[in-house]
Amino acid sequence: MLSLTFADRPPSAATRSPLWAPTWNRMITVVAAAVMAFAGWQNRWISDDGLIAVRTVEQLLAGNGPVFNIGERVEANTSTAWTYLITVVSWLTRGDVAYVSVLLGLMCTVGAVTFAMLGAMHLHGGSRWFLPAGVLVVLALPPFWEFATSGLETGLAFLWIGLSWWLLVRAASDGPVLPLVFVLGLAPLVRPELALVYPTFFGALLVLRWPGWWPAARWFAMSIALPAAYQIFRMGYYGLLVPNTALAKEAGESRWARGLLYAGDTVLTYQLIGPLLAVIPLALWALRTRRKLIVSLAPLIAGILMLLYVLRVGGDFMHGRMMLPVLLLVLLPAMVLPLHAVTALSCTAVTLWAVVCAVALDVPYKHAVGPDGIADERGFYVLRTQDPHPVTAEPYVRSSPNPLSTGNATGLHVPDAGPGTVPLRTDQPARLAVSGKVLGTLGASFPLDVLVVDQLGLANALGSHMELACGQRVGHEKPLPAAYVLADYMAPGTSLPDARLQAEVTRIRSELATGRFRDLLEATRAPLTPRRFWDNLVGAPARTAFRFSTGNAPCPS
Repeated sequence: MLSLTFADRPPSAATRSPLWAPTWNRMITVVAAAVMAFAGWQNRWISDDGLIAVRTVEQLLAGNGPVFNIGERVEANTSTAWTYLITVVSWLTRGDVAYVSVLLGLMCTVGAVTFAMLGAMHLHGGSRWFLPAGVLVVLALPPFWEFATSGLETGLAFLWIGLSWWLLVRAASDGPVLPLVFVLGLAPLVRPELALVYPTFFGALLVLRWPGWWPAARWFAMSIALPAAYQIFRMGYYGLLVPNTALAKEAGESRWARGLLYAGDTVLTYQLIGPLLAVIPLALWALRTRRKLIVSLAPLIAGILMLLYVLRVGGDFMHGRMMLPVLLLVLLPAMVLPLHAVTALSCTAVTLWAVVCAVALDVPYKHAVGPDGIADERGFYVLRTQDPHPVTAEPYVRSSPNPLSTGNATGLHVPDAGPGTVPLRTDQPARLAVSGKVLGTLGASFPLDVLVVDQLGLANALGSHMELACGQRVGHEKPLPAAYVLADYMAPGTSLPDARLQAEVTRIRSELATGRFRDLLEATRAPLTPRRFWDNLVGAPARTAFRFSTGNAPCPS
């Protein structure tokens, strides 16, 4: 009821806004940013998946194009914006690409916290006294500390959410519109699923600042111009509608039960229901106008849509990672709350929870893979590398020694098919090809001119088009059999000691030379002429839908 809102209550002495209220508000913003920076730095690391992006950036800097392997046009990174941001900064600073990605992730996360708080303050009335509320939830969660870096685009996704929120709140109060329109359009380039946030924020903008049909169409055109241009490039260059990683993880599949397990793994581990209910309803209760309520509903609806997406695709194999954007979105209106007896009581309770969460709450499968295929990824690699802060490729390479990574080895090495190498196809530009299932570490172990074959499909066009063969861990469900690697890369006429494997390789090689297989391989390996670009472009929908069965592929451990 209207009688319960702050708007109908005369301000008390405690809630009036003296001259020093803005100073207090700036102070809590700076302190929150500093705490996030400290927590992120104390948990700095780069993940194995982060090293995948590092190799792509190194290929770009070397002039080989946005690829993981020379001669194979495969989009191995999910975030286009993250790939090119690291490339530009690495080129300007001449720094180690892995270390640059770690620092950029931390800076983006700190910026996200800052913009999120400033947006909430502007929403509730910037000159009032504010209490840190939802921001305490963000600062207390260990997954936010860990994915502030990691070398992945998660920090950039945080920044996009925080910046979009701040720009939306300002636009709702007659601030500039065009910066918001442009930033919103970057959503699919930051992370494809952020396209679910786009309509809620853009829709709120249209409701609040309706300019008429023609100006609205111009806003829309401006927002989609860059992602549309990149989509044309993706289809023509890579021959697909989506990043290759989306195929490898079958992002279009529905796995609700696994998604519920994944969401519960985060929510139950940190007992999040209590603090969320303590601050989000109060944020809505504190709003004074219908306009502000519409602004606040935009991130809440977007957060629900993102949660439904996470549930549908089955979550992720990294603990908490995909739940963090959901949590940040729903907490945006409640990042700070106006000072009031009720909000003070709520913030006190959240503060007590935050202390317990930061100090005592943790996953039971530290340094290992949990029973549902979810891992504390940072803990796992800290233990594996024996380095508390593995921020470059060196600890990963050191912990996974490979005799082929030194010297002048040549040929094709497929561990699943036995030790040693077999002759490599003569039309391959590489002198050495090595296959494996830990792609980031494997790619970091070899020079850029060595072909690294990903048997889980993230950077391999053939493997990503497999049908799902396992149900153990998201992203690890397409183990390409050794016979396919040999059939694809081994020199014709090579004899294998295993007659059964030899027959299988011969059969598969015949398949790869015809029909959909041939089209798929030519789309990624044939010289990129204008005709090839056009064929890739028009064939992208059918090529994206193509799947093949390999029978009973052995699942990775």
